[in-house]
Amino acid sequence: MAPLREELRSALAAALEKRRRDDTVEMAVGREMRRMGLGYQDYLEAMEAVRETARRRGLPPWKAVEAVTEGR
Repeated sequence: MAPLREELRSALAAALEKRRRDDTVEMAVGREMRRMGLGYQDYLEAMEAVRETARRRGLPPWKAVEAVTEGR
């Protein structure tokens, strides 16, 4: 998997930091993508990286977001 673009990594980090108690990863990431002016293709690219990381490593969704933002 190619490294994630910096603006997408920033959006994922913001979603992780600003998540609300009952947020799903998809809701929080979508909200931050819109706030940053990014489009649906950007959202899909970021979520693909998160889901692939979760699947490959057997991580829960928020832990996969952490791993992707830290570049692990």
